[in-house]
Amino acid sequence: MRMAELSRRSGVPTATIKYYLREGLLPQGETTAPNQADYDERHLERLSLIRALREVADLPIATIGRAFAAMDGYRGDTAPEYLSIAIGALSEPLDVPDGEAGQYQRAEEEVAQLLELLGWDVDLDSPGRDDLVRSLVGVHRFLPDLIADPRQLVPYGKAVRTLADIEIPDSYDPAADPAAILRFSVLGTVLFEPVLLALRRLAHTDRIRSTQATRTRRRSRR
Repeated sequence: MRMAELSRRSGVPTATIKYYLREGLLPQGETTAPNQADYDERHLERLSLIRALREVADLPIATIGRAFAAMDGYRGDTAPEYLSIAIGALSEPLDVPDGEAGQYQRAEEEVAQLLELLGWDVDLDSPGRDDLVRSLVGVHRFLPDLIADPRQLVPYGKAVRTLADIEIPDSYDPAADPAAILRFSVLGTVLFEPVLLALRRLAHTDRIRSTQATRTRRRSRR
């Protein structure tokens, strides 16, 4: 298909498509003549993915480009690594600010202890590990008495592991369709995380109200 049809079918303006091509987010089409190229379903799929990451997940172009570069440049045969590369590329590299090495070292040690307690098969460069370190640094800074021992986070780990079992069923085989791994891993991560956050907030509201109702009933019985 020509650029005009690609724009019509994808809903992405021609100027934006050209920008994505220049930035390397979209692979070049097959040249058919000077200043002309043909595009196919792969380009439609990539444009759909870019739209989701930009409009729904609100990710910056630089982050999307990093994820695509990691995925497009990987030629390994191990599916789990492929999955980790796709998700890991969405996280910002761990950058320890000046004067905060001690806080980050403490958080890294706590993360290592937590993962050992959970018995998870993850590596130092596994996606999410740096994000967890950063998060714990923030918790210790602003709520210093909240987490005194990594064992307090074990219930959280077990809860999200249950969610992972639901989100990635035993039947899932990324090696069967490597082209679909980016959509599955990246979209499944960035688009579903807000759903989990929203449900957690609603659950907090329900928990508070149910607790208050229980206390009211107890007081009325006295």
